[in-house]
Formats: sequence, structure tokens, C-alpha cells
Amino acid sequence: MSRRLMRTFTAGTLAAMAASGLMMSGAAQAADFELAMVIKSTTNPYYNATLAGAKIAAEETGGSVKNYGPTEASAKAQVDIINSLADRHIPAIAIAPNDPDAVVPAMKRAAKLGAKVITFDADASGGRTVFVNQATSDSIGRFGAELLIRELGPDPKGQVAVVSAQPTAANQNLWIEAFKDEVSKHPGLELVDTVYGYDNEQKAFDATVALTTKYPDLKGIFAPTCPGLPAVARALESVNKGKGLIKLSGNCVPSITADYMLDGTIGGFYLWDPSKLGYVSYYVAKALAEGTIEGKPGESVTVSKGKWPGTYTIGDNGQIITGTPVEFTAKNYKDFPF
Repeated sequence: MSRRLMRTFTAGTLAAMAASGLMMSGAAQAADFELAMVIKSTTNPYYNATLAGAKIAAEETGGSVKNYGPTEASAKAQVDIINSLADRHIPAIAIAPNDPDAVVPAMKRAAKLGAKVITFDADASGGRTVFVNQATSDSIGRFGAELLIRELGPDPKGQVAVVSAQPTAANQNLWIEAFKDEVSKHPGLELVDTVYGYDNEQKAFDATVALTTKYPDLKGIFAPTCPGLPAVARALESVNKGKGLIKLSGNCVPSITADYMLDGTIGGFYLWDPSKLGYVSYYVAKALAEGTIEGKPGESVTVSKGKWPGTYTIGDNGQIITGTPVEFTAKNYKDFPF
């Protein structure tokens, strides 16, 4: 943002605020703040929910926000988008990277040109100031394993597999590591394969059908991918392995997944609140752009009024955690309108 739109503080006031955190309310410091959210793909409904939350924050503060992304998950397309936004001198960019290594140079270039760069949903630590994370990666992966193991019964046995987004997806890879560790506690289970749907429903469908052919005795699948999870469920039904014949857990939005939970094909699915993730990401990016935080561990952004009031503190790893995994059930899924 421009210098003339920033509040003037004494050096002492700035130091005090950096130490204690930013206190933000419904009144914005500047009405022209703009956040660009670079998402993995525009066809993934998950990012409609993160954008909806960011828009609530923008309405509370008088700013604006918009999604930018490829129609199919592509690191190269994200790099081009980030470079274009940097050339336009957008004040802040929040990125959910498809490939963290690929996007870091573009992120650094954007920062050099004046943008405040953060990540959300997935991290690229080499190029961001702060990572706004929906829940700890460990908790997300273990929760998925616990749901699958629950469906497999008290003495789980047999082959299990993973259908993920893509090999370079940093967030899913961390979840899968935690999933594997939890599964390893049960000697009767054998993790036989990890395949990828590349954030594309048809590719996830085809990968699942191939899994059931390659492993005819497969007992369970973990699908930490949206929109991949409902595609996996549809694939299982197409080969007559749905409705619990092959157990299935994973994470995705209820709007496109709940029907498969209701008919028994998905035994346990979960997420967090993606709207809150977008909301907090907006406030953090705005605080960085206005210079009231630098992104250092221990600094915090406090939303005193609004949809999700609270104090969001940067941890030692540069992360802000916004929530915990939540299982969707027949009783509660309608409470989550995304």
C-alpha cells in the first residue's frame, strides 16, 4: 500500500505493537488494500470456500480479494500468475502452491517488487513470510488414518493404499507421512501403493479403478484430496466395491462429498473450516502490508470484532494454525455450508 494511506506511529508505538501484536477491528486502516489468492486450481470447490472467508474479512475492513489460478493444477501456471501479479504491484499475495520448489523464485521476485507474500493451505517456506495453516499437518494425516482404521475394525488387517493430489503437493505429502506412521502401529495393515489424481476428478477416478485392478484384495483407501475423494468413491461404486466393501476415508468439502458418506461408500471424511482459513489469511496479509507486523515468531494479529475474533500468533516455524480437523457426519454436515 502507499505510504500516504498508512497510519503514522512513533517508533515507540511501532515497537510496542510489534511486541504485543496487532489489534484490528471492523474499521480498516486503508480502504484500498487488495489481496490476490493464488490457488491450486479454479475447478476445486475448496478454494471457493477459502475465498468466501477472505471476502468476509475484506468486507469487514473495506478491502478486496480475488482468486487467481489455473484451470488444472500446474506449478508453471502458478509461476506465471505470481509474476503477473508482482508486475501489477499487488500489495499482498497469498499462495497455495502446487509445487513449493517451483514457485519460490517467483515468490521471491514478488517480494522484491514490494508485495507481501504468504502461503495458505500448503507451504513453500523458502519464499513466504508467514504460512497460515488450517491445522497441523500431523493431526490431519493421523486423523485420516484413525477414521480408516476405525472402519476396518478392532483388529485391522489387509492392504491399504493412498490416492493423493500430486507428487509435489507439500501439504498432502506431510499428511501422508503422518498417515503412514499411524498405520505402521497396526502390524496387520500393509500400505501397498500411493497414486495420484492431480486435482482432477477423472484422473482420480481412473487411478482408483487401476488400484482395484492391481490389488484385488485391497481393503482400504485414504484420499486426502479434494475433489479427489468423491471421485474415488464414485470409482469404487463403478467396480462394485462401494458401500463399505473397500473402506474409504479422506478430506474434502461436504457439498460434493456428503452423498457418498450418506450411502456408506465413505466411512469417514473430514476437513477444517476453509472459510476461516481464508479469513485469517486476509487479516495476516493485510497486517504485513501495512507494516504492523513483520512476520516474526511471537508476533500476532488480533481480530477484535468480526466473524472469527481471536488472536492468531506466529509460531517458531513461521506458521499460524487456525483450527483442528472436524469429522463430517449425517448429523452435522449441513452445519458446514461449503
